[in-house]
This record gives sequence, structure tokens and C-alpha cells, in this order.
Amino acid sequence: MSTQGQAPPPATPENDPPWKLILFGALAVYALLIVLFNRKQVEVSFVFFTTRISLLVLILLCVGLGFTAGYLFNQIRARRRSA
Repeated sequence: MSTQGQAPPPATPENDPPWKLILFGALAVYALLIVLFNRKQVEVSFVFFTTRISLLVLILLCVGLGFTAGYLFNQIRARRRSA
């Protein structure tokens, strides 16, 4: 008996790879590498003072400022469109 032309059996949940677990593991490894490679201290000059902070903290500060600026810009633009 030939099996050509027949569809493969449907995938069952227990046979599927755990994609969410694999993705979470990869992101966890990536986050750990970011922390390990950005541990050195850097000097940051703000307008009125200078300080030494971790490069990782500086990166997170810049990302946070970027998200905040983008959110505020979007709110201003939405108000102008609705007016």
C-alpha cells in the first residue's frame, strides 16, 4: 500500500517544540550577555555635574529617555490631529 498523495498526520501539542520556552531562553541568554559585556564604568557629563556610572545603566537611561520622548511626541501629535 502506497502513502503517496496522503496528508501527513496532524501535529499534536505534545509533539510541537516549546517555542515560547525556546524564545524565552534565547532572550534570557541575550540579556545576560548584555549585562556581562557592559559592566565597565564610564564617566558621563550632564549639564551641571559629572558622574561615573555603569555602561548598562547609561544604555537603559538612554532607552528610557527615548521611549518617553516618543510617547510625548505621539501625545502632542494626537492632540493636534483631534483639534
